Amino acid sequence: MGRRPNKLDRAYFERKKDPKYDDLDAITKCCGEPKTQNAMMKGNKRDWQLIEKHIEEHLRMYSSTKSVEPIFCKECGRFQEYLCEQDVDQVLGYRKKDDRN
Repeated sequence: MGRRPNKLDRAYFERKKDPKYDDLDAITKCCGEPKTQNAMMKGNKRDWQLIEKHIEEHLRMYSSTKSVEPIFCKECGRFQEYLCEQDVDQVLGYRKKDDRN
């Protein structure tokens, strides 16, 4: 019966590249994201173009969405999520009626 290998996770490969790698130092304290992750940043023009393109596409595809707000970490400026404001009446199936009917 052979020896069972250890679990191979991100930390294993990071330690393999850099023996001084520390798991606790690999994650940002402000938003909990990995420091090695290539994330979208608030001040980057290319990232902002991608965000605008995604929001425009989302608003075009989902007519019940009123607005979309990108949320960034206040300390490091990493993109975290999109917040969408929904038109509740439209989501529930209620439509504005014409005054003529």
